[in-house]
Amino acid sequence: MKPKIEMKQVVLSFTVLVIFVLSFGNTVLGVTPSADARENVSEATNPSDAIPLSGTWIQTNWPANNNYFNLCSSKNKVFARTWDSFNGGSMFFTTGEGTNWTQIGSADSSIDILSLVMLDTRMLAGTWNGFFQSTDDGTTWNALTPEGMPADAAILSIVKKNATLFAGTTGTVYKSIDNGNTWVEIGSGIAADARITSIVASDDNLFAGSASHGVFKLGNNETSWNAINTNLTDTHISQLVALDNILFAVTLTGVFISGNNGTSWEADPSVIRNVNCLYAINNQLIAGTDYDGAYLSDDNGATWNSFSTGMPDDTRIWSLALNKDGIFAGTSSGIWFLSYPNELYLGNDISAPLTFRLKQNYPNPFNTSTTIPFSIPAKSFVSLKVYDLQGKEVSTVVSEEIPAGSYAREWDAADLSGGVYFYRLQAGSYSETKKLILSR
Repeated sequence: MKPKIEMKQVVLSFTVLVIFVLSFGNTVLGVTPSADARENVSEATNPSDAIPLSGTWIQTNWPANNNYFNLCSSKNKVFARTWDSFNGGSMFFTTGEGTNWTQIGSADSSIDILSLVMLDTRMLAGTWNGFFQSTDDGTTWNALTPEGMPADAAILSIVKKNATLFAGTTGTVYKSIDNGNTWVEIGSGIAADARITSIVASDDNLFAGSASHGVFKLGNNETSWNAINTNLTDTHISQLVALDNILFAVTLTGVFISGNNGTSWEADPSVIRNVNCLYAINNQLIAGTDYDGAYLSDDNGATWNSFSTGMPDDTRIWSLALNKDGIFAGTSSGIWFLSYPNELYLGNDISAPLTFRLKQNYPNPFNTSTTIPFSIPAKSFVSLKVYDLQGKEVSTVVSEEIPAGSYAREWDAADLSGGVYFYRLQAGSYSETKKLILSR
């Protein structure tokens, strides 16, 4: 019987969240959540009030011609690593919504980031050739040779759990309690050729997913890893996701679920196939697929609905990443962005916006309805109103006190005639106006 899955609502708390996919042809080598999902979310005060994700994906101003994307994110930036067989790869980053992308170094000098974690004053990246660090939010990187870690080890996954770091390599999981300066091997029993693509912690246990040997478990106070592959018919694990002691394993043939800490697995017959990446946000699951775009589940994976509005048909999604403004998707048609909707706000010191900001509505021009994004850095009484060319108020979109955060409110203009309108955001002493076009 499929386990009953009960998950609490979560509000994003960005120490760092990374989803990273590395693909060669049709083979997925690894998908790495580079910080434990449970470590980077905080429980909302009312678990019953889950805020649904919605909206339209918009294409970012991606400058590169190639389309193999690896995405990862820090609290402020989203990084995109590209690759093609003729020109090699390049690393780019963006802030905000992807309006501008900046290349880091040249194609032959940029590093292949396989995993990423944010520490107190620096970013620590795992690559094919060991660790690199950045103290300027990813602009420059320097190689590291920490004690206890082989210099040439491919760091396929990194997880931060409380004050402890875990790193997955081929055949070994390492632990650091001093922010990555020194490492020690933990546990024994992992197959020597098992590429550890994903590490998660759940219910005081540590789980390691591998690219060819399934899932391994290290129990609390145990010294040996044990393979836990009962009913796991596909042992090519690209990603593990843990939510309230429920495990999701993404494989080449589908998603498997375990409700008993990996003692047994069951294939989820309702999930869409060809899943490349899986992300949990605000008590919902987002799946990126091959040739079928994105899907969203708000009932713990029991049912899935298409979540690709705005994207071309048959879009391949290789990776997903989040920042304080929204969700990025690396696809076969460039990099796409989706703003967080309505009252999904990022309520802590790291994720709260630093300034007031009114963003351009999308789509624009539009027919019938459009979305207006804005951000506020502190709890404020917010007024968002729409005016016609004569300055007459035609609609009130927001008129209430709301917490700090990033918002996206939908405005329905079905009863208005086509033409140019203006929308104004007022909060405290801040006021900004932008133009929108209603097309009939």
